[in-house]
Amino acid sequence: MEPILSKEEIADLLAAIRAGKVSTDFVENGQYRPRHIIHATDIDLFRTYERTRGSGEMRIPNLDIVIDNFARKFSTSLTNSLQRNLTVEREEITSTDFQQSLKNLNGQGAVGIYSIAPLKYGCLFHFDTLLAFTLLEIMLGSSLSSESLALDRNLTTIEISILKNTMTEICNELQNAFRPIIDLQAHLTKVENNFRLVSIVEPETEVLVTRFNLRLAGEICGQMQWVIPYLTLEPLREKFKALVTFTQAASPNWSRVFARETLEMESTVIARSGLINMSIRKILNLQPGDIIDLHYNPDQPLTVMVEDQPLFLAIPGERNGKKAFHVTGRHSNRLGGIHGST
Repeated sequence: MEPILSKEEIADLLAAIRAGKVSTDFVENGQYRPRHIIHATDIDLFRTYERTRGSGEMRIPNLDIVIDNFARKFSTSLTNSLQRNLTVEREEITSTDFQQSLKNLNGQGAVGIYSIAPLKYGCLFHFDTLLAFTLLEIMLGSSLSSESLALDRNLTTIEISILKNTMTEICNELQNAFRPIIDLQAHLTKVENNFRLVSIVEPETEVLVTRFNLRLAGEICGQMQWVIPYLTLEPLREKFKALVTFTQAASPNWSRVFARETLEMESTVIARSGLINMSIRKILNLQPGDIIDLHYNPDQPLTVMVEDQPLFLAIPGERNGKKAFHVTGRHSNRLGGIHGST
């Protein structure tokens, strides 16, 4: 079996062919003949490989469901902790190598390094400069009207220490988002602003990169990126496949499930024989032997209350030695007020 060329080798070979350095023919018995004929199916397969290589969503099925769940939970966490209306929106999920993913960060902002036992390698969360300084301004008491500035400098040690609180919140939300897949133990091990000191895998290792936009009162206030090695998630591929999709979740089957389960719920039913208004003073003055007039007419039907709502009319009686009532119809005022019942 002939060896399979890598992506880089294919690119070098095509460049050499275009430059005329490599001939596409070879000599056999003094005659030139094509060594291999490239079919349309070969081109389609190569294009499919390229699309798969660049799309993290295609590498791990239903990964976007887990990430969207994390984004919603982290939005709530930030809003509660900072008392500002912050929204986390997922953008694209791409695939690249670890070294390139660090280069794309342009050496700005802060990187949190996380361990995610029992999975291998760990992962990174990056806050860009705009997001880092926006969060710092909020945590240090800036007003809503102040504009966030992405200062052209590295974060200081004190600023990184302040950001650790927000980066630590990611651990809990990451664990919650992954709970349908696996029980993670996420921990923030370090926060760095010198990206040359960041290393969780070999430089050429493939990683999945997810970008998030963060909005403050509707305006973008920075970007966050999540970098995780593909080999970390690949063993969970079958569990990701088993996740319910949004299309399935919205299917009519769920309506039938809810309807069926609702029929099994217990409710409180009361047959009310009378209704009176009584002040607190009169109630406190009641003594043993006092008689309370309910203005009850035995010839009139009872009102049947279901969860404090009048729904039916009934006639009182007895069955098998126990008190009972016979439903005769529906109540005309299903939203009537309740002041007291017996």
